[in-house]
Amino acid sequence: MTHQRQLKLGAIIHGVGGNMGTWRHPEILSDASVNFGFYKQQAQKAEEGKFDLVFIADGLYINEKSLPHFLNRFEPLTILSALASVTSHIGLVGTLSTSYSEPFTVARQFASLDHISSGRAGWNVVTSPLEGSALNYGKEHPTHDKRYRIAEEFLEVTKGLWDSWEDDAFIRNKETGQFFEEKKLHRLHHKGEF
Repeated sequence: MTHQRQLKLGAIIHGVGGNMGTWRHPEILSDASVNFGFYKQQAQKAEEGKFDLVFIADGLYINEKSLPHFLNRFEPLTILSALASVTSHIGLVGTLSTSYSEPFTVARQFASLDHISSGRAGWNVVTSPLEGSALNYGKEHPTHDKRYRIAEEFLEVTKGLWDSWEDDAFIRNKETGQFFEEKKLHRLHHKGEF
């Protein structure tokens, strides 16, 4: 029996584009990077075209030389949650940094997107290579090796938090007053380097 391979297609929604001058084109919406109508139209067109996912890239550091799209754009999880309400089956993937986030918050954010979208959430895990990112968080920028150690532990904790409730833990029995089954709650008790 031969295994049939499939190509997965994703569309990046990149507002006014990935270069310095695209926003100046007469047919381009100059505010596309912060225009929900544009994102909605792009996501629906990708879904209609049978794409597997839409992707929202992100970065945590900008300066006056950054691409126009990065100077004025949506935060990924917010726009993906909005797109979940106007699409029905396309995957919704966003970038989020392990260097400048906390696992508990990220677990909640992506779990929320996953519930809102009925299971269509995806995470592009990054470690934020630009040293300027640290300035936005009042932290020192970790070395390359340390960022990847942080990321490895971050993913372990985030996955552990997602697994802390079994899928059928919430029984919501109105007659008995039992909201969840306690034996289906698993505390993480994580101890690690970070």
